[in-house]
Amino acid sequence: MKKIYFGVLFSILFLIFLTSCRPEEEAGFPPSNLENLIKTASDGSKAQLYKLAAGGGDGAWFALAAACEEAGYHNLARSLKAESAEKDGAPFGLISLTSLLIEDPGAMAHPLKSLKKAVRDYGNDERLRHARIRVLAAKGRERDLLKEMDNYRGESWEAPVLAAALRRGNGDAELKAVTERFILHVDKPEVLLLLPQDSIAALSPAYRHLFTARTTHSSGNSSGESLENYKAWLTATAVSQEVCSLESAPPVFAEMADEARQAGLEGEWAEVLMDAASGLCGSKHFGAAFQAGRLYWYIGEYRKASSAFLSAAEAVPRGLPRDRALWFRLKAVSQDNSISLEEELAAFSRAAGGWDKPERFEDVLEEFIHRRVRRGEWNALKTAFGDWGSSWPAEERAVAAWVLAFAEWEGRLTGSNGTADYLKTAYEAAPWSWPGLRAAGLLDKTLPELSSLSGEDNSPVETGENDLIIRLYLKWGLNQLAADTLMQNPNLYTSETLRLTAHALEKDNPRLSIRVASQLWGREGFKPSGEDLLLRYPLPLGNLSEETALAQGLPPEILTGLVRTESAWDSKAVSRSGAEGLSQFMPSTWEEWTRRLRLPEDANPMDPETNLTLAAAYLEWLYQREWTFGWPDVLVSYNAGGGRLRSWHREAPGLGEDLFGMSIPVEEPRSYIRKVLSAATIYGYLYAGKSPRSLHEEWGLEVNK
Repeated sequence: MKKIYFGVLFSILFLIFLTSCRPEEEAGFPPSNLENLIKTASDGSKAQLYKLAAGGGDGAWFALAAACEEAGYHNLARSLKAESAEKDGAPFGLISLTSLLIEDPGAMAHPLKSLKKAVRDYGNDERLRHARIRVLAAKGRERDLLKEMDNYRGESWEAPVLAAALRRGNGDAELKAVTERFILHVDKPEVLLLLPQDSIAALSPAYRHLFTARTTHSSGNSSGESLENYKAWLTATAVSQEVCSLESAPPVFAEMADEARQAGLEGEWAEVLMDAASGLCGSKHFGAAFQAGRLYWYIGEYRKASSAFLSAAEAVPRGLPRDRALWFRLKAVSQDNSISLEEELAAFSRAAGGWDKPERFEDVLEEFIHRRVRRGEWNALKTAFGDWGSSWPAEERAVAAWVLAFAEWEGRLTGSNGTADYLKTAYEAAPWSWPGLRAAGLLDKTLPELSSLSGEDNSPVETGENDLIIRLYLKWGLNQLAADTLMQNPNLYTSETLRLTAHALEKDNPRLSIRVASQLWGREGFKPSGEDLLLRYPLPLGNLSEETALAQGLPPEILTGLVRTESAWDSKAVSRSGAEGLSQFMPSTWEEWTRRLRLPEDANPMDPETNLTLAAAYLEWLYQREWTFGWPDVLVSYNAGGGRLRSWHREAPGLGEDLFGMSIPVEEPRSYIRKVLSAATIYGYLYAGKSPRSLHEEWGLEVNK
């Protein structure tokens, strides 16, 4: 079998060229002794660490404070954060100042003076206002808190401002309305206890009940009292003539559902909420109906849950809330064994006509396609795909087209002759997915050359505050912190920041590097560059996996794709079930195969060479079994066991290898085939320049009808 050494060499040179185009980093960073300096400073000898911060450039105090926090030296981090507030420029000084005072209003000697200076330096900022309110409340500055009422927006941290206004005692109707709205919408009900009790007593009975319900709920010791008060408020609200609002649903409805579950009253409260929803509109109708759906779901009343979620979806315009309700409705439909095919098709058709972002529905659409294959409902899938498949997310559009192509190929569809058209759709919709790559092989399409890939996407183009923080962390070698921060919300960062972070991690933490790089692939309009492909499909062990596979007589790409899927090249990986190493061997299998190969009893599954040797031997053994018929079967056996493979074949006799894979009733092995084979195809393309067709022929997959 052809070696892929020159392909690897080309890719490495290409990656070097890409990275050589990056701006040079400041010399001397990250400091090699940073960990020791922090430890020494935590013991009281801060001089060297402070010297490093003083000469480390803008953001140095901020970065070192973050490093100390990450290492668990919280007191040292606070002192460095205070220095950052005084000495770092924007945005680092602003972030340090506000976070420090919000956490502890007494952390600085003259906090109001520092905040006033920050306003001059940075302008008015919501974080500065938050910090100022915290400081004013701590100092009991009632008159200054009252002035903040001019910019009041109802955030939970503004409770001291509202409390000050209520203590002024004029009791006007407008302030009562503001208070009732705060009681209804505040996301942290424990702050309600900051409001003066005499002002609460002056509110309408309904909102006195709601105040009691929410504060009791937040205490965690309601003993049914919360539900009684929630019901009193709900009854009064459902018959009132309040203005219909389309803003986000108040959190009180989720609290009701949680209390009902704790009390074991799911069925009763599902009915209460649905009855109330009929007298509500907008976001309140949504909140009541959505939580009713949750409660019906918990007790297995899927048809009622579906109806409740649909009612919730129809109460609000397109957007995330409606998509959430529609998603839950489709999940409920899929759980309902009594539902007919016509009802299921109608539910999915209705969702496709009303969703905002189809990408939010990838998993339920995957299940929808699987059920059609599992049940042999080929024409139903064809009809659904023809009617509303064009609105599906790209990945699921490709999956459906791939399934329909093979259904035609195997003569399972009637009145149609568009196999090539379906394959073309799969390839064009998601060329880097397994359906797209499989279609490329069947159509004998050549994937783009590395040099012609543009790396286009619609990510933020300007380097913002969030990007500056990540890049500062990278400069100081805080790569893990950079990745952890970025992964909390990857959409906040530019593509270049994600790439820089992935590069920083690729040597020491390939798994996390791949996770970071993979965030680019979900962005609308994204087209991967050669750099993106190399980051997502690296070879951190060089030729080791190839050489091990060839020695065993295996296609090297299959072993490489399997390792990429199992552990993402983390040789120390341990799964929750106890699987270990690059190939994720379970201890019992590892013990068996070390005996078979006559390896020492203490052979280490964390050793890359040993782990790959056993994986290659095990794959070859599976390939030679009389009950496996090609690599898809081998991969199912590797992931789920040979017994389950044979059982699933008995349940779906006669299906070809592609359709059989989609018929598997368990999601993990069903998707495992696609993950390994797509990774294997991309590795063969990236590092050896092989076409999908040549690879698929080598693996024995069908490529000719």
